[in-house]
Amino acid sequence: MTVLVTAASGKVGREVVAQLEARDVDVRPATRRSTIPLDWTDATSWPNALDGVDRIFLVVPGGDDGHRSVTGLGPRVCEFLDLAASTGVSRVVLMTALGMDFAPPEVEQRAVEIHLQAGGPAWTILRPNWFFQNLRHGPLQVLAEAGDGVLRLPAGDAAVSFIDTRDIAAVAVEALLGTGKGEEYALTGPASLTFTEVAQACRDSRLPLHAYEPVSDARFRQNAAELGWHPDYVDSLSGLFRSIAAGHASAITDDIAQVTGRRPRALTDFVREIG
Repeated sequence: MTVLVTAASGKVGREVVAQLEARDVDVRPATRRSTIPLDWTDATSWPNALDGVDRIFLVVPGGDDGHRSVTGLGPRVCEFLDLAASTGVSRVVLMTALGMDFAPPEVEQRAVEIHLQAGGPAWTILRPNWFFQNLRHGPLQVLAEAGDGVLRLPAGDAAVSFIDTRDIAAVAVEALLGTGKGEEYALTGPASLTFTEVAQACRDSRLPLHAYEPVSDARFRQNAAELGWHPDYVDSLSGLFRSIAAGHASAITDDIAQVTGRRPRALTDFVREIG
């Protein structure tokens, strides 16, 4: 068995690679710069990336550094899935985001979900909530550092059931190596926390966050613009924070425990490891 892991340098992808390798699975990490590259904008790179591949961990591409817009690639990902099916790929585990099953079909990640569900290889869809790791590397870390330790977001006092990327990867690995079909998992951490509670948990750690201040969407956009973030990226984040403020990111599920047989890691565990 050879497993292709897309976004292999990302927060979840690198954990999927590590956990598969720990189980002696033949893994093919795929990025634009990997040994066997996979470039979503260059379809000529796809056949080599898929050569000999049995199963795929798939992440719909999207920028998370704020400096570039990665949109409009949903149709390319669907074409890639069609090619994968024609080359003999038997199983695809797709990671999108919590609540994506309620999104309209014009949303790229939802469009890819629908395409995958329509036929072809056996599939599993993972829909995780926000990552703990975004507090250390990613938009939350950048915003906190820019605010001298104060995270200013248009999320009100709503709560989020943050999750550790290692727990997402553990579910992905079980799905990749298993025999299930048509499984959909909403993946969350064990608790739903406000950003104030998150900041309190991080206060005495090496994480760059010690306080939270709810702000208006206009103030958030101004702060993001000062960081030089791409307008499309800011629009995407604004929509996510609007969803959080509406309470759509607070649900807690037991899907991780059902799949892995253990509780997901808590924020206190993550912060303790950071030191």
